[in-house]
Amino acid sequence: MYLVFKDSNGINFADPELHDLEELLISLDNILSKILVEIKTSTNPEADRLFERGEYFMGVGFCAMQRYLIDILDCKNIEKEKALKLGPTSKEGIPIAEIINSAGNYWKHSPEWNMWVKDPDNRAQKIMGHIVSSDGAFWYPLSNLLAELCGNQKLLLHNCIPYLKEWRLSIHIELTKNKKITN
Repeated sequence: MYLVFKDSNGINFADPELHDLEELLISLDNILSKILVEIKTSTNPEADRLFERGEYFMGVGFCAMQRYLIDILDCKNIEKEKALKLGPTSKEGIPIAEIINSAGNYWKHSPEWNMWVKDPDNRAQKIMGHIVSSDGAFWYPLSNLLAELCGNQKLLLHNCIPYLKEWRLSIHIELTKNKKITN
């Protein structure tokens, strides 16, 4: 949950959950940075399980971001499905909040992926399927996703924070527009 206040710079947020998330993502990024160095120096990063290790820590990060999305919606009168469609979108027009939510679900449920894909209407499955098939790189979808979200920036989880801030602002604007909250 966040609090909103106005100052000379406009709308600002008191958001302790975001601070905690940033701290966690930076810790995970330290691990990922070491893994990336190991990948560059390894003669066989696949056999050394370096890609899998990277996916694991990225998955933890996406789950933490997913938790943040839900924290923001705490005590807000907005449906989760509607809220996840707000805010910034990917190059393909998919809402980033939905992508992050899907990535968290994917990582949590990837051991049961074979069962999960049997539901053709599963939105998270469709989003992750799009991410997986966009590069043809099925085995490391979270790496592909993070690379897409980071663009030209370094492959780091905390580079997703600006998307989350923009999404939080869009939630606030939507709720204010509909007079469900006050400033």
